[in-house]
Amino acid sequence: MGTLKRFAPIFATLAVAATSAYAAAEPGELAPGAPAPELSIKRWVKGNPVKEFDKDKIYVVEFWATWCGPCKTSIPHLSELAKKNTDVTFIGVGIWEEDEGDNIDKFVKDMGDKMSYNVAYSGNKDGMAASWMEPFGQNGIPSSFIVKQGKVQWVGHPMSMDKPLEEIKAGTFDLEGFKADFEKKAAKTRAQMAINKEVKDLKTQFDEGKRDEAKLALARLVGKNPDFAPSAESIRFEWLAIENPAAWETKAKEMVATKEAPKIMQVASFALGKAQKPEGYELARKAIGIALDGTERKDINVLWYSAHVYKATGDNKLAVDSLTKAIEVFPTSEAKDAPELKTAMEKMKKDLEAKLATTAAG
Repeated sequence: MGTLKRFAPIFATLAVAATSAYAAAEPGELAPGAPAPELSIKRWVKGNPVKEFDKDKIYVVEFWATWCGPCKTSIPHLSELAKKNTDVTFIGVGIWEEDEGDNIDKFVKDMGDKMSYNVAYSGNKDGMAASWMEPFGQNGIPSSFIVKQGKVQWVGHPMSMDKPLEEIKAGTFDLEGFKADFEKKAAKTRAQMAINKEVKDLKTQFDEGKRDEAKLALARLVGKNPDFAPSAESIRFEWLAIENPAAWETKAKEMVATKEAPKIMQVASFALGKAQKPEGYELARKAIGIALDGTERKDINVLWYSAHVYKATGDNKLAVDSLTKAIEVFPTSEAKDAPELKTAMEKMKKDLEAKLATTAAG
C-alpha cells in the first residue's frame, strides 16, 4: 500500500423511475437524462425558496454538510459560478447530518458571501439524500447536479462543473457520451454501496449478539466478493478483540512481527478507529503501542497514526513525541517525496505544543 494511501483515513475527514432514455439503470437507479427528482426541502436557510423546477430554466443542485471539509473548499467556487451565471439558479442542499441547534445556520452565516446562493436543508439520510444521491449512485460529497428542461444533465464534483455548465447552457453538451461514462463509474459505486449495506447489517447482527449468523454472513459476502477479503479480515480482527481480548493481543503482535506493511497498518488503523469513542480509548492505546513497539518507533506511517490516536485519547504529550520522531525519520522514509505530509506533521506538532504550554501556564 502506498504511503499517501495509508494516510487517507486521516486526511479525509469523510451519501434513490426509469424510462427508455436511461434504460441502462436498474429499477430504482437513475442516470443522466432522467427527469430530476422533486425538491424535498425541510427548510430554507438562505436565499429564495424554490418549490419546483421550471422547465425553461437551468439549475445547479449541490449537496453538502457542515462537517465536510471538501464542501467548505468548493462552496466559494460555486458562489463564483453563481455570480458569473446569473441565468442559472444555484441551490445548496444540506444532507447527511441532523439539523440540531444552530449547526447549519452558524455554518452558513460563517461562510457569508463565500456561500452566496440559495441554501436549504433536506434531512440526514432521508429527503434528497435518498431521492437524489442514492439513485444516482453518489456516495460522497460535495456532489453537484445540473438540471435543464426538468432533466438531470450532469452529475459530479462541483470543482469540475465549469465546462459542462457552459456546454449545457450553449446546448453543445454530449449527454449520451457523458451518460455512458457515468454509468460505468456509478456501477462500481453502487456495488460498493451494496457491500457497505451488507457490512452494516452483519455488524448490527454481531452487536445484537447474533455472532454466529454475523460470521456466516461475512463469509458469504467474501464468497461473492473475493476482493473484500482484506476488509473482512479487519472486521474479524475487531470481533476478536471483543470475544477474546487475550487472543486478539497475541494476533496483533503476530501481525506486526511479520514486518508486512498491510498487516502493521491494519493494527494501526484499528487503533485509530477505536480512538474515536471514549469506550475504545484503552484498546486504541494498546493497539498503537503494539504497532509502535513492533516497528521500533521507526515507521513513519505508524508514528503518524499514533500521533492522531494519542491526540484523540487525550495525551497531547505522547502525540508530540510521536510527531517529533516522525519528523526526524521523514528524510529517509518512504514518505520523503510527500512534503505535504511533513508540513501537516509540523503544523500539528506546533498546535499541540501550544496547547501543552497553555495548560502548563494555567
